[in-house]
Amino acid sequence: MRWTDLLRMSAQNLWRRKLRTILTMVGVMIGTASIVVMVSLGIGINQGYIDSLSETGELTRIQISSQLYWSSNNNAVVYLDDETTVKAQKLDDTMIRKISALDHVESVSPYMSFYNFQVRTGKLQSYYGLLAVNSSAIKTLNFEFKEGGGFSSSAGETLELILGENTLASFRKQGSQVWDNEAPDLDWLNEKFTVVLQDYNNADSDGNPKEYEFKARVVGIVKDNGGDAAYNIYTNIDTMKRIIQKHKSVFKDQNIKTDQYEQGYVRVDDFNNVLDVQSQIKELGIDAWSYAQMIQSMQQQSRSLQLMLGGIGAVAMLVAAISIANTMLMSIYERTKEIGVMKVLGCRMSSIGAMFLCEAAIIGLVGGIVGLAFSYGIGAVVNMVLGASGAYSSFRSVIPLWLCLVGLGFSTMVGVLAGLYPSQRAMRLSALAAIRTE
Repeated sequence: MRWTDLLRMSAQNLWRRKLRTILTMVGVMIGTASIVVMVSLGIGINQGYIDSLSETGELTRIQISSQLYWSSNNNAVVYLDDETTVKAQKLDDTMIRKISALDHVESVSPYMSFYNFQVRTGKLQSYYGLLAVNSSAIKTLNFEFKEGGGFSSSAGETLELILGENTLASFRKQGSQVWDNEAPDLDWLNEKFTVVLQDYNNADSDGNPKEYEFKARVVGIVKDNGGDAAYNIYTNIDTMKRIIQKHKSVFKDQNIKTDQYEQGYVRVDDFNNVLDVQSQIKELGIDAWSYAQMIQSMQQQSRSLQLMLGGIGAVAMLVAAISIANTMLMSIYERTKEIGVMKVLGCRMSSIGAMFLCEAAIIGLVGGIVGLAFSYGIGAVVNMVLGASGAYSSFRSVIPLWLCLVGLGFSTMVGVLAGLYPSQRAMRLSALAAIRTE
């Protein structure tokens, strides 16, 4: 029997009992839709989180720090990915150059944090600290400028400032306790600014610190793109080093060193290279952390979630498999005489078994196709409803091509497995007894 004849006969036999066939396919459809939708929700949660980080550029960024900076001795170590350790090294300019030379590294930007500086303009002042960075920070931290741009090459003694968009609202009258989250109406790039260094080591009798003033100007405003770049006030690290050298007495009790950085950021060319670069940085003796590391752990948890959700859907598919087996057994009882005639006419038993297997596979395949279409419909509704709610916009259904193929393959396989026993039963029927059946 040719395979075309086998398919034609199987389709005709199923169509003769349309209602029973359709009801059985409905069971497969529900099972397939349950598995696909459940797994797609797990994929969607993971993908939504990755997409939100991709928009901010934080997926290709690594945060680095020197354990020696935080340690009280020189015996600090850095733990590698395999839990072995290497001796911690200084995060200085020499180390910055080594990290910059690594493959796939686009830029490196060390930074220094200061909390005893205040930024003032007129009667307004901000209570944010300063983050001193180099010119590479524009690329490393993925700055998107709302106004202005980066540091100039000829700043001189004037401190250049880059304001994060969300720091503008922090400017208010000195001593004011009012915080209305509204940025004052200022021409930020043309206003005169002063950066004030407060020296509490030389405070007066009332506890007011001695102040040193430095001229400053705003050269850019960083747009809020969802990351943390818009929540800082940045200044040029080279100019800040000169101020530290000039006023060493102010910083003598602080752990601030002009020849060593507390932390920094590294920009990698592609997300897939982040973990490899991170491992190389650790091997140099510098601690490193990235969102890619967290996502790797999250993906492992996501796979467990997908297996659990898929298992829930598999219960519905098990019920569908039982329904297919029952349908095929009923078909054998109704077609016993037909099977006997086929055997008497010389039809091979393997062809008879293949016919019933083919019928079961068709039920599984067609039920899977309809179930997959149903899954897309459910996914669209879930995305529309939860996406419109705002609070659950990252909770969505994502059905990749591989999930479609797995769903169809699984539903077809379930149909074939459910049809194995009925097909074997049909093959074992006695031809003489089958013909005598009324």
